[in-house]
Amino acid sequence: MPFFYPRLLLIFLFYFCFAVAQAQPTQTEIRYYGTGCFTVQRGENVLLTDPFIGNPSATKVLFGKIRTDTAYVKLYMNPAAFRKVKLVVAAHSHYDHLMDLPYLSNIIPDSTPIVCNKTGKHLLSFYEMKQPMVAANDGMGTNAFVGTWHYSVDSTMRTMAFKSMHPPQTAGINFWNKRYAQDLVAEPSIVSDWQEGQTLSYMVDWLEDSVVAYRMFFMSSMAKTPNGLFPKELLDEHGIDDLLIGASGSAEYSSFPGPVVELCKPKRILLIHWENFFRSKEEPFKAIDSNGLEAMTKSLKEKCSSETQIITPIPLNYY
Repeated sequence: MPFFYPRLLLIFLFYFCFAVAQAQPTQTEIRYYGTGCFTVQRGENVLLTDPFIGNPSATKVLFGKIRTDTAYVKLYMNPAAFRKVKLVVAAHSHYDHLMDLPYLSNIIPDSTPIVCNKTGKHLLSFYEMKQPMVAANDGMGTNAFVGTWHYSVDSTMRTMAFKSMHPPQTAGINFWNKRYAQDLVAEPSIVSDWQEGQTLSYMVDWLEDSVVAYRMFFMSSMAKTPNGLFPKELLDEHGIDDLLIGASGSAEYSSFPGPVVELCKPKRILLIHWENFFRSKEEPFKAIDSNGLEAMTKSLKEKCSSETQIITPIPLNYY
């Protein structure tokens, strides 16, 4: 009989701890790796966006060959989160949004769908990655109509792509904006190999018992209205919890990000793609356009309610 009571106590403690854990709300953990690259984790479900962690120098990008520095990426990535990735989304196919995915594909599960544009699918075909590739062009939505949902294998996450655009890099010119119609026969190794294709924005849902528990909207490039936006009717199911928007681009997009912020009315806004991604992460982080970033932050503070949290995330930090 004395032996029976400790066992009963252990069983009681186990079920008590389990019940307490179940009662706790699921927390969202966002880690910013720089540029447009995030891992967004809720429980065991992780999203990876714009897979680019390495920061090759401007000299190498413009005049040399660019490939994933595997030692550099391994130094800064969190393998535990990457092994739980259930969806990958890429806004377009420039190197600073997609280049490190072939290496990272060796870490993320083989069953994880990679959602990108057709150009990205043709680019990445060279690497023969195990993950299923989903070209979202044909099923993308717009501000006027709903697109196609793409689900994780276990249906705990889903994403919908929307037609967007890329701002000009300089002097009103948008470089490397071609679209591939065929698979590449050689490895992409210079910046002009990584063509843009159709730029996309994404709505991403985390589902619990088929109900949206958390929703984010990801728009890593500035865009002129109505590009990048979604139909308001989608908000009837669930609002936007976190809005991730690009903070570097063209001054001619003076209205950005007003329309997307007004549409989403998010709880938090994270300004992304703000830092100089030609600098090593070992150096102090600097804005690629400090005046533009300051002006956007000021504008958002004026337009948003006091309850909206506006964050300029620092690479390698958690939010």
